Amino acid sequence: MPPAYAPPHPRRTALRRPTRFCDRWSRGRRRARAQASPIERNIVEIPRGEAVRDVEHGRRLVVRGGMHLDDAGRLTETDIVIHGNVIADIGPGCADRYPHAQAIDARGCLILPGLVNAHTHSYSQLCRHDGAGLPLEPWMMYAWAATAGRTREEVKLTAQLQAIEALRTGTTSLLDHLGGAVQHQEAALEAYEEIGIRARVAPMISDVPLPQTIGVADEDWPAAARHRDPVFAQPAGDDLIDATLDLHRSWHSPSGRTGVMFGPSSPQRCTPAMMARIAAISRESGIRVHTHLQETRVQASLPAPRGASGWLEVMDQHGLLTPLLSTAHNVWLTRSDLDVLAERGVTLVHNPQSNLQLGSGIAELAAWRGAGVDVALGTDGANCGGSLDMVNAMRFALLLHRPGRRDPARWETPASVLHLATRGGAGLLGLAAGRIAVGALADLSVFSLEQPVYASGEDPLATLILSSWDHSARTVIVDGDLVVADGRLTRIDEAQVIGQAAEARRELLARNAPLADYARAQEQFLIEVAARAESPRPLMPID
Repeated sequence: MPPAYAPPHPRRTALRRPTRFCDRWSRGRRRARAQASPIERNIVEIPRGEAVRDVEHGRRLVVRGGMHLDDAGRLTETDIVIHGNVIADIGPGCADRYPHAQAIDARGCLILPGLVNAHTHSYSQLCRHDGAGLPLEPWMMYAWAATAGRTREEVKLTAQLQAIEALRTGTTSLLDHLGGAVQHQEAALEAYEEIGIRARVAPMISDVPLPQTIGVADEDWPAAARHRDPVFAQPAGDDLIDATLDLHRSWHSPSGRTGVMFGPSSPQRCTPAMMARIAAISRESGIRVHTHLQETRVQASLPAPRGASGWLEVMDQHGLLTPLLSTAHNVWLTRSDLDVLAERGVTLVHNPQSNLQLGSGIAELAAWRGAGVDVALGTDGANCGGSLDMVNAMRFALLLHRPGRRDPARWETPASVLHLATRGGAGLLGLAAGRIAVGALADLSVFSLEQPVYASGEDPLATLILSSWDHSARTVIVDGDLVVADGRLTRIDEAQVIGQAAEARRELLARNAPLADYARAQEQFLIEVAARAESPRPLMPID
């Protein structure tokens, strides 16, 4: 069996220094830090020395006069001073002490912590509406048909498109659960580094043939689809893990903005040996793990391997349930599942838009909170969540769970969903970000309050989430750097990238036309598979 883990070359860790700042907002996060290696500790906290840039040399940026919601929920006009890549001072008039600093006028604006998209897929940028109107099982075939065999250039282009869309709507950090050949995924990391967004790439890997992942015997598949090698054959799990480790070792970001996680696609799509090896490496190295969990009725009704009561127990048996794990969707979890996840310190990612668009169900967010699990928010891919607009994701999370909840005290609020979209995601990624506080990473998003909808409301956060039709950020700061100014990215020619997208999609669709025919040939069969799945619980219990 291959070795569990080999650390990066010493040259790549030579600049790593002890850390000095850490957010301790959950029991799970504390356990994760205790287990993390020096490699991962550089990712999860703000390092000293070279990675905190220019502090000793006096590089400063000030944001003047914006409205800021403090930890007590008070909305006040304030200045924010950034020193290097951390927030150094907050308060009315504090920018006056730094007359020579670069200044950003935020008067008439709302300043938020940079938003964190905790689950998305950049490959989806060239197939936004493919498979529309279908449940996950047939939809997956169209997603595969539109993205299989992508070139390195296409991987970079889709990451650029994703970063543009994310930054323009105030997202400063994202988790890209990236499908396709792992060896090409360095191109996505390059794109994110060049544009300036924080990103963690989690190569989406699996080693179980498709029929086994949805409980269909080989002989029951349509004859034309039964022996389609690209679908039924999977690379060896060890090869996929080794490729992910190579990506982790080789990608070194001096700014600390980019990193690599493990991204097993889901427990149904990975062999026990693959899960066990990923878990062992994660425990030893501190590398984080991200996966899908119980997204659809089909997944929830699929029998677990012999000796396990369910797929969560399979993951637990192989050591995956730790504070280093985050899981997306989680629609069909039981109450006992939630208790286990809370005890293990796992973070759950809520994806309300894609759960609705694919008809997967409505996750019980109130039950998650009641169980005490850590929660983050994500848009999912553009081909199933519609967009990467995290303000829109907050709107869905705010409103979706109100029907059936008799006690309005249990409803989500603008502040609670903002927490999911900032601190929740930052905690999942292990970042000292997601809040505006002295010592936190300088990731900020500034939204103009000049729309007419803000004239009649005293709560600009609620208005932004519930009423505003334009979620474009005026200014975005990542790691102390100005990456969006006056609504435009500062490090890339957006028009050039967007101009390349249409031609890239045409080439990709032409190249993969036989795969699209294959997806259409089995669409009805997979619709019937999804319809036959038993529902293990009601969609939305009434309380």
